[in-house]
Amino acid sequence: MATMVTDVVRPDSATEVPAEWRPVTRVLFRFAFVYFGIAVAGQWLFLKLFGSLGVPHEWVQEVGNAWSLRLPSDWVAEHVLRLDKPLSWAETGSSDTAANWVSAFTWLLVAAVATAVWSAVDRRRPNHAVLNEWFRLLLRFSLATSLLLYGMVKVLPSQMSFELQRLVEPFGDMSPMGLLWAQTAASEPYEIALGLAEVTAALLLLVPLTATAGALLALVVGLQVLLLNLTYDVPVKLYALHLLLLAIVLVMPEVRRLALFLAGRRVDAVVRRPLFAKARWNRVARVIQVMLALWFVFTIFTDALEAWQRYGNARPKSPLYGIWNVTEYSLAGQDLPALVTSNEQPRPASAIATERLRRVIFDNPVSVTVQRMDDSLVTFPGTVDTDQHTVTIAQDMAGKFKFGTFSFQRPEPNRLILDGQLGGRPVRMRLELLDLDRFPLVERGFHWVQEAPYRR
Repeated sequence: MATMVTDVVRPDSATEVPAEWRPVTRVLFRFAFVYFGIAVAGQWLFLKLFGSLGVPHEWVQEVGNAWSLRLPSDWVAEHVLRLDKPLSWAETGSSDTAANWVSAFTWLLVAAVATAVWSAVDRRRPNHAVLNEWFRLLLRFSLATSLLLYGMVKVLPSQMSFELQRLVEPFGDMSPMGLLWAQTAASEPYEIALGLAEVTAALLLLVPLTATAGALLALVVGLQVLLLNLTYDVPVKLYALHLLLLAIVLVMPEVRRLALFLAGRRVDAVVRRPLFAKARWNRVARVIQVMLALWFVFTIFTDALEAWQRYGNARPKSPLYGIWNVTEYSLAGQDLPALVTSNEQPRPASAIATERLRRVIFDNPVSVTVQRMDDSLVTFPGTVDTDQHTVTIAQDMAGKFKFGTFSFQRPEPNRLILDGQLGGRPVRMRLELLDLDRFPLVERGFHWVQEAPYRR
């Protein structure tokens, strides 16, 4: 039976003389340290710590842009890659912007130059054993915090939260990413299971004795995330690729030991060198690591909890929650028939002021979604005031520019009357609440025993 012991740090290991590394190993380490250690892991970890301490988001963004080599990247984009237009460093929610890709390329160039200079200046050094321990520590914490973040927002579902509008949105109108989000959100246990895998990998990485197991699980998780991002066109491909590469860098030194373990042979523990020569400083370092790990777990959990309660599956519901079919619709006193139209010609959102609507969807308390007769969906910032019995639709998130104002009556629980103005035109509509149980996606549930597949 195979036995395998994980990383162990012996107090006397600082006095042992580590073996000399091969020249190619030293060069590869230097390149990896600059790119993966400083450019990727160092940036992620510092920005996460910076943000968790309450530093204004604008400052964090500026530090991130500087760390991304904004000025050198702009030069590389113009003179080396010869891009047609300047890079935009505005925050968009995507990690696959041209600026991010050029930044990664620029860092590769910097790492190559730094490796050459470092190798020339430090060519007589036999190894980087101590620096390697710092490098692994940096990668472990950076990878762990990233996995914790993505895992927690799935364990407390907010990354992919269930949206009512998906029930009536035509399948073909969804983008690949929208479809991935919708199918994941449709099964909360599945989303939670995905998050638990990421959280488990993160917690294993934070503990030195289980770091190798954490890196292996992170490798599997990273492969799956990258595959989904590539095949569903999710704009986090570069970030996911870096997650996977960090896991690979952590696993690579253990490949031989893992192969021996799988072959059923005994595998001895790896003797890790301490970070410092003095035992006192190593004890201090361990305390700091524990405190830092607990801090990241606490802050990421509280952030995920807030997201879950604000816009995740635990978010408040609109007072008029539901999907409402429009049964009667009049514009400036003239009844508009319910005629199906084509969506071949995209129209601006403001055009709904002159159209008949098919449905009005009230999901969360801060927005209102309308469905046109061509089945396209438009979402506006909106609020429902139950005291004044009004519905307000705005053109901006602050609600300063009103697009529609209605008074509402609810003579029966499944009946609604909206009377007011939309885009400056008088509108009156009667609506009927759609029974959500008519959708198999909501009603079907789970069955241990099934006499036949249910693939409606």
